[in-house]
Amino acid sequence: MTESVHAHNVLNMLLEDGADFSLDSLRQAVVALYGEDVRFHTCSLQDLTFDALLTFLLDRRKVIQDGDKIMANRDRMCSH
Repeated sequence: MTESVHAHNVLNMLLEDGADFSLDSLRQAVVALYGEDVRFHTCSLQDLTFDALLTFLLDRRKVIQDGDKIMANRDRMCSH
């Protein structure tokens, strides 16, 4: 069975002290931590690939892309 990880785990990675991620380095960190076949879920969606999760987070402005950098948007994150 493929592991399902909550999207908050990825957002928390972006919020860690000293976090400085590009899209590629975030993808590499996620794969290193959870494996190639990881799937993600949110409060409303399930079985998301990393790319689908990133699209979801960008569309809802929970993460912001600035050039090559990607950052969590604390103002748009839920707190549960």
